[in-house]
Amino acid sequence: MEVKPLLKEWRMWVLAFSLLISLILLSPQYVQDDDGQWQIETGINQGLDLQGGTNVLVSIDSEENSQELANQVSNVLDQRISAFGLTEASIRTVELAGEYMVQVEVAETDQEQIRELIEQEGQFEARMPLEVEDELEYTLFETHTFTRENGEISVNGSTYQPGDDWEIEGTTFRYINDTEDTAHLEAVAYSGADVEQVLTGEGAVGPSGEGFEFQFPVIITRESAENVQRVAQNYEVAGVGDESHLMMPDSNEYAYLRLYVDGEMQNELRMAGVFAQQIIQQPSITGGGETEAETQQNMEELQAILQSGSLPAGIQVESISTISAALGDRFMTAALFSIVSSLIAVGGIIYLRYGDPRLVVPIVFTGSSEVFILLGAFFSTLITLDLAAIAGIIAAVGTGVDDQIIITDERGKDKIRSWKRRLKRAFFVIFTAAATTIGAMAPLINPAASNLAIGAAGLGLIGYALYSRRASRMYLGLGAFTVTASVFMMQFDPSAFALQAVRGFAITTIIGVLVGIMITRPAYAKFLEYMDYEGDQT
Repeated sequence: MEVKPLLKEWRMWVLAFSLLISLILLSPQYVQDDDGQWQIETGINQGLDLQGGTNVLVSIDSEENSQELANQVSNVLDQRISAFGLTEASIRTVELAGEYMVQVEVAETDQEQIRELIEQEGQFEARMPLEVEDELEYTLFETHTFTRENGEISVNGSTYQPGDDWEIEGTTFRYINDTEDTAHLEAVAYSGADVEQVLTGEGAVGPSGEGFEFQFPVIITRESAENVQRVAQNYEVAGVGDESHLMMPDSNEYAYLRLYVDGEMQNELRMAGVFAQQIIQQPSITGGGETEAETQQNMEELQAILQSGSLPAGIQVESISTISAALGDRFMTAALFSIVSSLIAVGGIIYLRYGDPRLVVPIVFTGSSEVFILLGAFFSTLITLDLAAIAGIIAAVGTGVDDQIIITDERGKDKIRSWKRRLKRAFFVIFTAAATTIGAMAPLINPAASNLAIGAAGLGLIGYALYSRRASRMYLGLGAFTVTASVFMMQFDPSAFALQAVRGFAITTIIGVLVGIMITRPAYAKFLEYMDYEGDQT
């Protein structure tokens, strides 16, 4: 066997590089749990089946209890939980006793944290204060006069009391309270609906005073940024340049921008004078906490709320319970044992079939490499490992062994054809089988997109049959059947939540097939080529 030429092949280096990256990503780490104990953990993202989690049943506080409203709540919670970074989330609409509810399952055991994240309605507002003693002129596009008398505020011919809110030229005003001398109001500068993008990558947490503070920028719409400037121009600018701040009119007090979530003030910030002079579409949001971990969690929760938006209706947590994973470790051990046993059995059968021990090691090695790359490169970064995903790994290993047997059989055939021609014939079969597998798994991931793709393929066949003189009528019939099947399947519109349990299997199978045809199969073919090397065979 020629070793040096084999080491120069780029396909072998791709395999080696993939294994190295997987080894780095799977390297064990020391992690401190809530009790302060240090544990060794791998980089694999384990799902509910293996590490347990939390089950939450949520009811909807609305007179309109419809499936459509429940689906809207599910979508918002799905986006919020994904933005927060919780793994293996399953959010679906369920019907119990004639009432639509939302069931949430996440691979996270901190029930208090999950409750806080879910229960928040998510109505975010950034408000500026107004203080009316007797009379105050406030300018937006036009100037409006706020008049205070007997604890009431009159403006534009309407009268308001504490707790009321109203809108003037697109800006919402809220009457907070009335004291002996002053009526306290707030103008909404911008809300969560005005936030176009949350720049989570630029968030930072640092010490501040006796606690910690977080800060991250957001991008708001042009219209809301213009509204912020109109509101800010009603305050006085004190200081110069970066040191300038907005001050309350005829007062030495700062004009603080107050941040509210669901009507509760989270923080108040000094407003820089530049907001009254320029249109700024990238303001920063700041908050804090007593500890660094609490501050980090508060920042991530607020970012998740801003990214998902507010719920279409109020919700209430009916029950919250722990999902046990007592058998998770045993099942993981059993699954790994079954994979290793199957590879050993394959090696024995290969030896009995071909009688060449040199074939056993590369087949077992490439099969093991496939599993290792899947676990390292994907299940430590992008995918969560659960029971369905483990089944997908076993399926991918099975197809990998089949492909290697096809390549090995081509090696043992007549020498009339060159090795390159025989290898091309083997990979034609392998790529065809891979395409069939991917096509069969795709509907489990996204049924709607798959149906559209099938319908488009059918229309393509019909168009080819109509405009090509050489096409047989079989193409026309096949295209008509495909379009009909696509339309028929669209009528059922299977729910994405209903396929949650098998989506992991489909994704893992597809990724395993792609890893095989792009990395491990070419490397195995090159190994056979140089193991069979006896000079120029072309």
